[in-house]
This record gives sequence, C-alpha cells and structure tokens, in this order.
Amino acid sequence: MAEALTPSSMATSGREGVPSYSSPESLPNFPSPEDHILRKIIEGVEAQTGQRFFESLVEHLAKALGVRWAYLSELSEQDNCFYSKAAWSPQGLLPRFSVPPDGPCETVLTRQLVHHADDLIGKYPGVPILKDWRAVSYCGVPLIDSAGNVAGHLAVLDDKPMPNGDYVASTLRIVAPRVGAELERLRLDQALQKSNSILRLVDEGTAATSGGEFFQALARNLAKALRVQYAFVGELLEGQNRVRTLAFWKGEAFLENFEYDLAGTPCEKVMRGEICHFAHGVQTLFPADKDLVKLQAESYLAIPLVGPDGIVLGHLAALDVKPLAASPQDYSIFKIFGARAATELSRLRLEESVHQGEVILRKIVEGTASTIGDQFFQSLVQNLASALNVRYAFVSEMLPDNIKVRTLAFWTGEGFLPNFEYDLEHSPCKQVLAGEICHFPEHVQQLFPHEEGLVELGAESYLAIPLLNQSGDVLGHLAALDVRPMPMDARLLPLFRIFGARAGAELERQKIHARLAENEERLRDLFDEAPIAYVHEGLDTRFIRANRAAMKSLGIKPEDVSHTYGKSFIPDTPGAQRRLHEAFASVGHGTDTSGVILELARKDNGKPLWIQWWSKPDPSGTYTRTMFLDITDRILMEQEKARLEAQNTYLREEIQSVHNFEELIGESQALKTVLRNVERVAPTDSTVLITGETGTGKELMARAIHNLSPRKAKPLVKVNCAAIPSGLIESELFGHEKGAFTGALSRKIGRFELADGGTIFLDEIGELPLDVQSKLLRVLQEGEFERVGGTKTNQVHVRVIAATNRELAQEIRKGRFRPDLFYRLNVFPIALPALRDRKDDIPLLAEYFVQKYASRMGKKIVSIPAVFHKTLGHYAWPGNIRELEHVIERAVILTEGECLQSIAIETQPVGDIPEDGGGLTLEACERRHIEQVLGQVGWKISGSGGAAELLGLRPTTLEARMKKLGLIRKK
Repeated sequence: MAEALTPSSMATSGREGVPSYSSPESLPNFPSPEDHILRKIIEGVEAQTGQRFFESLVEHLAKALGVRWAYLSELSEQDNCFYSKAAWSPQGLLPRFSVPPDGPCETVLTRQLVHHADDLIGKYPGVPILKDWRAVSYCGVPLIDSAGNVAGHLAVLDDKPMPNGDYVASTLRIVAPRVGAELERLRLDQALQKSNSILRLVDEGTAATSGGEFFQALARNLAKALRVQYAFVGELLEGQNRVRTLAFWKGEAFLENFEYDLAGTPCEKVMRGEICHFAHGVQTLFPADKDLVKLQAESYLAIPLVGPDGIVLGHLAALDVKPLAASPQDYSIFKIFGARAATELSRLRLEESVHQGEVILRKIVEGTASTIGDQFFQSLVQNLASALNVRYAFVSEMLPDNIKVRTLAFWTGEGFLPNFEYDLEHSPCKQVLAGEICHFPEHVQQLFPHEEGLVELGAESYLAIPLLNQSGDVLGHLAALDVRPMPMDARLLPLFRIFGARAGAELERQKIHARLAENEERLRDLFDEAPIAYVHEGLDTRFIRANRAAMKSLGIKPEDVSHTYGKSFIPDTPGAQRRLHEAFASVGHGTDTSGVILELARKDNGKPLWIQWWSKPDPSGTYTRTMFLDITDRILMEQEKARLEAQNTYLREEIQSVHNFEELIGESQALKTVLRNVERVAPTDSTVLITGETGTGKELMARAIHNLSPRKAKPLVKVNCAAIPSGLIESELFGHEKGAFTGALSRKIGRFELADGGTIFLDEIGELPLDVQSKLLRVLQEGEFERVGGTKTNQVHVRVIAATNRELAQEIRKGRFRPDLFYRLNVFPIALPALRDRKDDIPLLAEYFVQKYASRMGKKIVSIPAVFHKTLGHYAWPGNIRELEHVIERAVILTEGECLQSIAIETQPVGDIPEDGGGLTLEACERRHIEQVLGQVGWKISGSGGAAELLGLRPTTLEARMKKLGLIRKK
C-alpha cells in the first residue's frame, strides 16, 4: 500500500488521535504492549543528538519492532542523491550506502508511506540490496523539513512477513518528525559552523593586509573555505568591456594577473550588479567562454563589487571542477567579503587617484621648471590638460594690434596643433584678455554661438586666466577646454594662478630675450663665421658658446653645445690626460696658455683630432675664452713621416746585416750532421729549437733554415728576447693599441704580424717572462693573439724558430720556463756544437778570417805560424767562432809582414779540461771570458773598440748577459 503524506499529516500517527512526540512525558499513558514498545524507543534515544541519535534510533527501532533492519536516509547537497545516515542489522551498524533507485524507498521519497507485508523481492526484483538482505517485508515513511521539502526517509525491513503494518507505520510516523527535526538541526548547525569557519578563515587571512596582498589572501582563503578549486577578484576596467584580475587562486598557486573580455562569460551578468550562481553545467551555459574549458569549470558563483557611489567596480568569484551548491549562508558570506573587497578596491582607486594627482602636479612643476620658451609652453599645456583631465589646453600671446592672439602651444589630447592666429571678437577669450578670469562650466558653444572654433573642437566647457607682466599689462592667456562639463574644483583656480604667473613671466622673458637677441645678432655673426675656432667654456669645461669652426672640428651640432664638456674630448690615455692637466693648471693660475698641443677625439666619429690650444680666463673669472687651430693633418703627416723613417731604418738595418755563412765553414762531422738536419727540416713548417753556446751561429742557422724553406720570399723577423725589457716584450711581439700604456701614442704592429706568412726567429727564448710564455704558446697552438690594450683577435700563419744558450730542462725544474711551451718548441731540436768540439775546423776558419780582414785592411798575409795554430787549437774558446774571429782580426792588425803575427791569448788547453769541465760550468766560463774582455777595454761596453764589438754582441745583449751573470765593475 502507499499513502500520500503532507507536512501537516506527519503531525499525527497512523492511528486516529495519536500525536507525534516531543518528550516521553508527552506520550499518552497507553496500557497496551505496543505503547510500551513505543515508550521504550523514545526513552532509548531521547538523550542523544546528532549522529549518535540516529544510530541509537535505528538500533532501538529494529529491536523494539522485532525487525532485522532499520535505517534512515538524508538528501546530499553535493549530488542531490539520498544516502543512508544510519542503518542497523543484526550484525550492528552498517556502512553508509546510497538509496537504491527503483526500490520501495524511491516511492517513499515522493512523500508516500509505503508498506509491503510480504513478497518484497518479487515486487522489486531489480534491487540488489533486497536480494542480498533476503528481505521479505518493508515499511517506510518520508522525513519532511520545516520548509516542506523531503529531507530523507525512515524505513524498516524484515526477513519474514510484516502483518502488523499499521502499527509499524504508526510508530514510524510518530518518530519521523523528531528525526526530521534533528536532521534539520544538524544541517543548520553544520551550516553555522561552516559559515563561522569561512568567516574566520577569510577574515584572519585578510585583516592585516591591503592592496594586492589583501586580494590574494581573500581569494586563497575563500577558495579554501568553500572547498573550491578557483577563486578570484576581478576589476572592471573603466570605459571598457574588459576585466583585469587582481588575484586568481588556482588551487596551488596564483595565476599571473591578466585581462579578458566580458562578452560571452558568466561575469558579464555579474558586472551588471547581479549575484550569479550556476551550480553545474556552466560550460554548457556559456560555450563561448574558452577559459571555462581550460579550467574544466563545472560551477560558478560570483557577486559584484559595488563602490560607495553605487557603481560596479568588479566582482568576487568562485569556480569549481564539480557541482557547487550554495546556501543562503554562502550568499551572506560572499556579500560580506564582497563589501570588504569593494571597500578595498575603492580605497585603492582613491589612493591611486590621489597619487596620480600628486604625480601630475609634480610632473607639471618638474616638466616646466627646467624648460624655457616653446618647450616650456608645450610642457605646461600638456601636463595641465593631464592634471585637470580635460581634452584641450593652450597658451597664447596678444598680438600688437590687440584684436588677435597667436597660440604658443595648443594640446589636443593626442598631440600639438600648429600654432595659429585668431580674432578675439565673439570668443570667450576676449573677456580673459580684458583681464578677467573666465569659467564656463558647460554650454560654452551656446554662450558663444559665433565662435566656430568651439564647434570644431566639440567644446562643452571653458576655463581661462590672463597672463600679466610685472607692470600688470595683459600679455596673453592660459586656457583649458573640455568636451564634458567642467565643474569648479577648489584646485583649479589656485593651479591656474600659479602657472599663469609662471607662463606670464616666461612670456615676458621671451619678449626681452627677443630684443636682446636682435642686439646680439651682429656679434653672433662675427663670432660664428670666424675661420678660427672659438669656444667659451666654464671652469668645469662645459661649453657656453662655440662657433661653427669649433663645432665642425669637434664634430658636434649646435644643440649639443650647451651640454658638452671640453674634457670629454680628451682620450683616456696617460699622455693626453697629462697634457690636459698641465693646460688646466695654467688656466687655474690665471695665466695664458700659449699654443698647447692637445690630442682630442671627435664627438661624431671618434677620429683623432689634434689642436693647438690657447685659453685665457675672462676678466669676470666665470669662464675662459678658448681659441684653437685644427692641426690634425700636420700631426698625422709628422706621425706618418716618423713611421716611414722607422720602417726605413729597420729595412736598412736588415739590408746591412751580414747575411753570410762564415761560421758554417768547416769539415767536421759535427757540423755536417747539423747541416744535414737543416736540409731535412727547412722545407717543412715545423717549429725548430736551436740550442748552443754564445757565438756558435744560431742566428745564421735560423737564416739558413728560412732561406731553404718555401717561405724564403717572405720576411724573416728577428726578436732578441734578452735585449727587450720585460715590460715591453709583449708589446714588441704582439703590438699594442693606441693608449694601451704610457707613451703608446699610436697603434704599433707587432713582430708576429710583421712575420705573417714568413718566419719569426725568437733568439734567447729562455729569457722570455712567464706571463708572455703563455701568450706565445697560444700563438704556436692556435695562430691567434690580441694586441696589448686591444680586444680584436688577430690570426697569423708564422713559422717559429727559437734559439737559446740555456738548458731549458733545468729552467723548467726551477719554474722559470713552461714545460708545455718547451714541448711545443722542441718539435725539431738542433744542437750547434761548440768550437772546442770542432777542433778540426779551427784552421779552416782561421784561414778564412785572415783573408777576410787582410783584404779589408789592404794587407797581404800568406801564412799562419804553426805555433799560432797550436795556440788556437789549445784555447777553450768560450766565445766560440765569434771570439776566434776577433782574435784573428786583432792579429791581422798587429801583423807587419806576410806572416800572421802571433799574439798572446789566455790559453786553457782543451786537453787539460776534464770531461765534466773540471768543476767549471759553461756559465762560469762565459762569465770569466766576458770579464777578461771588459778588463782589456777598461770596461767600455759600446762604441768602437768596446767589449760588445770585440765579443761580436750587440751592446744591449751584452748588458743583459752582464746583468744575468752579475758582472759589476768594482771601484
């Protein structure tokens, strides 16, 4: 059976006259056993509330009625389905389950009482839970809340027939109102707790914040409180159908703020002032909103943010990926925090407006304080229009006829109009130029119908003030117009008066300046057209004036003069800076400079400029009068001349070098072995390291290798690493840029660039400083380098031949030579034998040198005494072939006849020298020999008859060797 129920019918039981209960004392004193059972149920659950009440009820109900199962359900707000709130079976409380569709409960939930005394499964064969329970009978009643809505249902089932259905139904109908009331109370309590939790969470998160932090805290905590995926605050952009997010929480972090169009979005309706709630299917309702698809939004809830003037400023919104039910409490929360967000947004806009006003006012002051003339007037009207938020602003001057004015600057909101003249008659400006302040807040076209300019501009309002000079005469006026009404603002007139006075002063200054300019025109022409460069400079070298000749030479334009400093033309090189300081010192002392030569750099292209400079302080002492001549061409010619002379000298020295191979004379096996190796390595590009004592012919051997190589048509560039100071060796090898160091007045090409395509001979490579060794290694490995002071990488293809008289292996152990450089140089080593190791070649060399010098001196010498041959053969020759040559030359000088004069030399018989040198090292032998020669010439190093000449060394090389060996003349 099924009986329809209403809220009023739920107040009575299934038996006539039996009311619903509110307490055990309110029950009638029925003597029947059934009433005793009902009292037992009521007394068993009366002291319980909440979930404990429901669980106790179903247990007592099942036991009191003698059935196996009893349960009650409630409607879920999440998916609008019914789920068990509490269920009892003989095994105890059952887990939560959904109410099965198409069963007896579905009928109950349509507000009907349902009772099936037996054959329950037969009537509902498609309900699995009935089969699982093997239920035979059923009785259930709906639970109705105070609003008349079905909140759930209460039911009992049994595994045997239920013939007493009327009594069971009556019992359920008596208990149902209490159950419904508890369900409703619990929901209200949960809603209240949820509201309190949300309010507390949002309030605590936003109470101490403002601005952007406030909106972020609001969105984040609101999403957390409502348990939604997204929450955001949007601001409606003024005059646009667009929204800009102020904070957008996406569940884990904030999205970067962005703008979007309102059209086709659920926000469009909110921005019209309506609260919008779409519990589900929001993508279907707004298919044009692609952002909803990206966010996978299913539901939407938003409230407009309304300012104090009733204008919608933006909205507060929440979205979720699942349906979103909203209670009246949720709406209340949204309204509360919507009002708070609206207040904050209004405050921010007001703060921004105040700040913008201050910025604009400051901008007007700053924009006009440092400008004069046309720039002043343009800056004034542009910034004044922005400050007053009007479309037009302009300033004018009265023409001499007093019936017309000419604009000095006219701002249209987008740009400046070309200046123009117009008649005062029939215009509002006529009253202003009569000395009155005029303000027409609206309808200005109607007030001045004959003024066509107002119609063309679409002007609705007008405000203007006259510009006066110190005598009170009207010079012009300052005016503002707008296409909207312009109500009087307390800031307007004071602002106008301030800038009107400033504009009047500037206009008067312009007129005075025009008269002065006219008087100065002739003097300026004389100054500007002078063929000599003239400059007036402040004591800090800032240009005050410069004529055309000066600007042309310096590469500047007239507009550059006022912010140009003379010292900015001086290159940052020691020499140029020194000359500048000397010149400044002369000016500072009040003395005249007499043609100081300064090096400058043109401003336009950076090219060098050389000037001859005269400067004299002005009698006032506030600036200097400077005159200069451009002598760049003369200086460049002198530099080119010096370069060509240096090149000519170098080439002449190369040509004059003795390109002979005397030291290669000989028949000894040691020399033949060396020459065979030279023939083998010469055709290649391999690096060669020549070792040997001083005077063994290392340079000539290098020249022989070059002349036998495919590079013989290219230069052989020689570098004596020992003869160049360590501070200049890098510049000598790689070159330098202009200004790289003191004295670097021009760019210099290094030896490696000179040798490009040819051969470079690095003599005394063991003397190379460590820091230069690393750069040399780079050239050897990669063929590239940078000049000193430069950044450009230069590529060269050079064959390197190095020579040394040092033991490089020993130098490596002492840390004075890089091992990687040694391995790179030692590709093909050639060790030149000392002369004492070529005893068989001494007679041949002696014969050669005798004939060479005898021919030069005009003597005829045909023989060498045997005793002298013996003397030569027993000498150690620490100076090697070079020393032998000088000994023979001395003997030729002393010879009177045809037989060479024997001379005495300090002999050290070779046979007396042990294999290990008798404890005397090569360096010690060299030191002793140099000291002996120095003693013979009275320690004269250079010049004719000096030690360098006798030893066959350059004076610089000899000095370097003396320094290394510690040779100092004793007093």
